Amino acid sequence: MFTPPPHSRKKLVALVSVASALPASHLHAQDFALRVADGDRALVEPFVTGGEALGNLKGGFYFGADARITYDSNFFLDDDYTESELEGSIAPWVTYRSDPEGSARYSFEARYSPIFRAYWNNSDLNGVDHTGNFAFKFQGSRTTVTLFADYSEVSSADRISGTFVQGSILNYGIKGSYQLAPRTSLQAAWTASMSDYDTGGRSGADVYTTQISGLWDATERIRIGPALRHTLSESDNTGERDAIAALVKLRYQWGERLFFDASAGVEFAKNSRLPGGRDAGPAGGLEAQYVLNERWTWKSSVHYATVPSPINANYIVDDLSFFTSVVRHFDRSSIEAGVGISFTDYEAVGTVTTAREDDQFFHAYLAYRRKFLNDRCGFDTAIRYSTNDGQKDWSQWQISTGLTFEY
Repeated sequence: MFTPPPHSRKKLVALVSVASALPASHLHAQDFALRVADGDRALVEPFVTGGEALGNLKGGFYFGADARITYDSNFFLDDDYTESELEGSIAPWVTYRSDPEGSARYSFEARYSPIFRAYWNNSDLNGVDHTGNFAFKFQGSRTTVTLFADYSEVSSADRISGTFVQGSILNYGIKGSYQLAPRTSLQAAWTASMSDYDTGGRSGADVYTTQISGLWDATERIRIGPALRHTLSESDNTGERDAIAALVKLRYQWGERLFFDASAGVEFAKNSRLPGGRDAGPAGGLEAQYVLNERWTWKSSVHYATVPSPINANYIVDDLSFFTSVVRHFDRSSIEAGVGISFTDYEAVGTVTTAREDDQFFHAYLAYRRKFLNDRCGFDTAIRYSTNDGQKDWSQWQISTGLTFEY
């Protein structure tokens, strides 16, 4: 089994934490419409947790700021009349943590950040987006319960909406686990996700997810068990969708080197605007990370999401996305390259007047990150290319450079 020496392991964790804390997500045409489906991932165990995920901060208050400049070659995702844009943003933030070691019976974490945005060609879009989240955790001898909430105001291109959008999304819920026996645990979660658009002509959605699963430690590396999930989606565009999924979950961990979390099964869904019973479809997802050594890390994921369409009446969006990336770590920096592809199907759930084409979306990026001044400051820059084929055919280049500071 791969077990690096203590000093190497600390160094490795720090580098992986930097890569996780500073993804190239600022370059992604954010899938805002798909984020209401994140509730079904509440029971996915993160590979970097606790203090590692927050940069190994100790308890108390911490402050910082992020500054970024982004060039976008196709700001509104048009297929014929593209418009470039230069965006600048400054985001001061404050974080509070009560339990840096993760061993307290009760703990609390919270973060708030206003994001001040300014645009060179579209000054009417200038403004402030507010983001914040908190988590309250109880940790007993056998029971762990977490209450959480996350609120984000977003100004970005959204490929599902097909243009630049402004809106907000609120996620909240409760999740917990109970150690039923030395090798058996039960897990349960209830989450709510609500999206809202400030941009006219688009409809938000409310998604409520309830799930329960049991995991059995077959070996010291493998955990497996069944899961049941109920999802209720509501939207003015599509009405109500009620879905029940039966899944098998598998988790595999090989020391500090290989992490694998997957689920697969079938979902039975009924839409309020369609007659008849429930229709069967696929359900599941995958998260994987492989630490080859101190220098190289490979990450991959498969996500399947079903959400109401924000722009097409009586259509739901079935999105299957594949993503993979590799990170090369240096002493104080890292280089990451990644590619992803999404197959987006539009399914009619009522009377439609015009047929909607399906989409195929591809993106690739290259990012460089570096920490300095005793890890208090960070620099990152990235370039990303995206293309979409389907109802709208468009391509886009984005180049972004940013600085972060914390104290």
